[in-house]
Amino acid sequence: MKQACVNQLHEKYIQMLGKPLGYLSAKPEQAFQLDYGHLLSTFAAQVLDRLSASTALYHNVEHTILVCLVGQEILHGKHQLEGNVTCEDWLNFMVSLLCHDIGYVSGVCQQDDIAQRRYVRSRVQTSGLVPETTWVTLPPGSTDASLAPYHIERGKLFVQENFSHYEVLDLQAIKRNIGFTRFPVPDEPVYQVTGHYPGLTRAADLIGQLSDPGYLQKTVALFYEFEELGKNQELGYRTPEDLKLGFPKFYRTQVYSYIQPALTYLQATPLGQQIVENLEANVEAVNIKQPALTKR
Repeated sequence: MKQACVNQLHEKYIQMLGKPLGYLSAKPEQAFQLDYGHLLSTFAAQVLDRLSASTALYHNVEHTILVCLVGQEILHGKHQLEGNVTCEDWLNFMVSLLCHDIGYVSGVCQQDDIAQRRYVRSRVQTSGLVPETTWVTLPPGSTDASLAPYHIERGKLFVQENFSHYEVLDLQAIKRNIGFTRFPVPDEPVYQVTGHYPGLTRAADLIGQLSDPGYLQKTVALFYEFEELGKNQELGYRTPEDLKLGFPKFYRTQVYSYIQPALTYLQATPLGQQIVENLEANVEAVNIKQPALTKR
């Protein structure tokens, strides 16, 4: 599955942009070519291997692969309709998707201490010379799902620690994209924007999850992640079936408004149309009427 994903990302890049090479002009006096597709393949192999070690029941390597493939198709549709996706846009966006949930994985941050169950919670630059690090210690028996409240900041830190020496990457853009996958979506106006790359990153995360043909079966795994976090009572779920039955309302009230531009882009390609059909089928399978999902 991992290698198939890596191959598909590389092939789609060439199909989309019509060439295997991206052209860098950061140093005009030393202009050079870089194989962006190969570079992403290297990143993908590294990140997917780390995700394979996750003990989280739902937020695992399979989820990230689905999100990456949906995100790739969103970019394909955007490029078909607008023709404005650059090699750099593609690379930064795809690295963002690969790393959007890497913060769930125990041990991915350099200062994580698995033996002591002590993990980096965040690291911020204060007025001092040394960044301030905060920690969380998980109780015995915890899975990686317990890192959910901290996974956004941990993901940003992973990007900084592992990719800062790649000048071709825009680390600030990647971190901003990852920050937009925070859920529930914060109320601040900045998070209500949907059509830029951070908004499309969030849409890929949501659609990748909810359009998965196996999603309704995987709600059991999601329920037990919520149970570990103490979220089920807060959300009103007593059983996995409650979570499944609440899916259409969740989609309508917390997801639909944030994925409109992405749905438009997906409708521009045959594979994207299939993704939207899968999403619709999952909603309809719960037998609750929904408004039209897309503008035909």
